[in-house]
Amino acid sequence: MSPLISPPDASRSPLLQRLLPGLGRRKDGTLHTSLRPTAAGLFWLVAVVALIATAINYGNNLIFALAFLLLAVWLQSAWQCRHLARRVDWRPNVPGAVFAGEALALDGRLNGGRATAAVALQAGKLTGADSLFDPSGEAQPGLLLPGGRRGERVIADLMLVSAWPLGLWRARRPLPAMQAIVYPRPAGALPLPAGNPQPAHRQAATDDFQGLRGYAPGDSPRRINWRVFGRRDELAVNRFDGDAGGEALWLTWEQTAGDDEARLGQLAAWVLAADHAGREYGLRLPGQSLPPARGRSHRDRCLQRLALFDPASANSMP
Repeated sequence: MSPLISPPDASRSPLLQRLLPGLGRRKDGTLHTSLRPTAAGLFWLVAVVALIATAINYGNNLIFALAFLLLAVWLQSAWQCRHLARRVDWRPNVPGAVFAGEALALDGRLNGGRATAAVALQAGKLTGADSLFDPSGEAQPGLLLPGGRRGERVIADLMLVSAWPLGLWRARRPLPAMQAIVYPRPAGALPLPAGNPQPAHRQAATDDFQGLRGYAPGDSPRRINWRVFGRRDELAVNRFDGDAGGEALWLTWEQTAGDDEARLGQLAAWVLAADHAGREYGLRLPGQSLPPARGRSHRDRCLQRLALFDPASANSMP
């Protein structure tokens, strides 16, 4: 049985460090910008070697000149490719939350590139379309990934790749990991619960002051705390106790049926339905709850709780 041959270690070979800088790992364990010849680059090198062999065989100086010219182009394209990948400044955009089964969009902005140069994002075996730098040196590469299962998803193998300028070399630069939230896929045919509504908040300020909460569409302008608005530049309303006021809809774990994922899918569908109807609603899960509110931010908080919910906590509840 033949012994395994390990790939060359650039950290131990000064020659490889000069020819292929960035190969391997730094002393602190972080990855360098790697550089590898493409299939076209390997054929190019084979052609150069063949030309040199031909020139030696026939003693033709013109073929020698052509071979060394092609070799210079091969080496110069390697430097250009690696330099582009290293010099650009990467500013990622926060990935938007998606539902399970939907495509997850990753993108960002690159600054400092050369006009007409091309780069792309890569995660695992998936590579996005090439993005060209504009005359100002900016590009916006993007990549679509399968949404996968619900929960918090960490994309730790994200890379910036480029084969510019001639496609003879491919540079790969590791990028910081990105995090995204995948909501449960809305499912279930049960209508919104209609029983046991509970008071949400008062429409008039008559009883004891209980604090502040964020403004929601439909709140009376008389309940807005303008002092807070002047200090924070955000709308907040006074909250009072009492039994009067609008009715809040509670969406609870016990109102659903089926396995854990089916329950979460039904709750996600109810959250979307209640938000679409403009209802004020709260969410109750085993061991945690969100008070009634309305609006897009409340909807996103509820869906995030469902995405990160651990069903084991529900099964351990008495």
